[in-house]
Amino acid sequence: MTDTLPDRTEPDTTAEPRGLSQRARGLLPVLGSMQGYIGLVLVIALGVYTKGDVFLDQTNLTNAIGAFASRGILAVGVTLVILTAGIDLSVGSLMGIASMASAMLLVDQNMPVWQIVPLCMLIGAFFGFVNGIGTAWLRIQSFVMTLAMLSIARGLDRQLSDNVSRTTQPRDDAGNLPENAEQFQNLGTPGHNVLEGNPLIPEGIYFPVLAFVGVCVVFHLILSRTTFGRHIYAVGGNPTAARLSGINVSFVVIAVFTLSGMLAGFAGPIDAAYSASADPLAGNSYELDAIAAAVIGGASLAGGKGTVIGTFVGALILTLLDNILGLNAVSPNWQLVIKGSIVIVAVVLQRPDLLRGLRRRFRGSRIGDGAEGTVPEKSKETSAS
Repeated sequence: MTDTLPDRTEPDTTAEPRGLSQRARGLLPVLGSMQGYIGLVLVIALGVYTKGDVFLDQTNLTNAIGAFASRGILAVGVTLVILTAGIDLSVGSLMGIASMASAMLLVDQNMPVWQIVPLCMLIGAFFGFVNGIGTAWLRIQSFVMTLAMLSIARGLDRQLSDNVSRTTQPRDDAGNLPENAEQFQNLGTPGHNVLEGNPLIPEGIYFPVLAFVGVCVVFHLILSRTTFGRHIYAVGGNPTAARLSGINVSFVVIAVFTLSGMLAGFAGPIDAAYSASADPLAGNSYELDAIAAAVIGGASLAGGKGTVIGTFVGALILTLLDNILGLNAVSPNWQLVIKGSIVIVAVVLQRPDLLRGLRRRFRGSRIGDGAEGTVPEKSKETSAS
């Protein structure tokens, strides 16, 4: 007669605890969707705590945002591409070649600003269109296509300029600026405001800030209020389903790359005016700041998720963080480390499932380590009988 083994019901040690941990799991998606706003509040609090009135000074904030405005404009274009599950690594180089083109058109051709800016936008749009053709029709991965375009645009920029910087403030023998050069300063040179005297514009707010805000407003409305904007989200969410529903996926992909290039062309003259010159290396690594702003603002590299408002917030975070670290004399090397770390945290917060999976894996490994080398009591009893 065999003995009946007692019922030894073991608790499920792999189950996640209830109560507080459940509430914490519920907060993870909220943190992911609100990460940009939370980050902005934390950065502002850090600035106030470390530098107080110096940080909150209107001139300081205006200059900080103006210095980052060209990269913020690039970030809006990159956001459009990311929403379709693509990536654009060429925007920094496209901005650089547009910057050089603006200086050459100004100095060599004595062209007025109202002609320079549209031409530079057309130059950027052309390169963006080629990126879109390569991605949509030639089936080249956007990472590879835009990486190649980064090299092509940078090489053309350096060839056109003979690797020499070009000034945007040429002076005659008497030391005076030509009229067109004076107008060009209004695009971004600190202290110059093309809308000076306008009662609707606060004093001290100059063109780069207005251009960045204006671009954000326009493309926010495009994404949220137009059929084309809905198509962008649809293509990024599921391109096969979008195609089956009648959306021209190739057109959408080409369009977003073209718009991204156009915005890079718009940022070029602004950057040249801000620097008072066009450098062959202008825009170098700006694409990284643009992508970082979009990701920090909540855009998913998998596509279909993100907003221009979020990108605006992400750009503000990077802008103010650069300013705070500069005011506190933090080494530029550590600034890069800090910004890279923030991007990693932003990506992790967007994926609460990743955090839950890591925790389950960690708990499982601990249980396995604790059981290693032992024989369950049930097995001992069975073998004895």
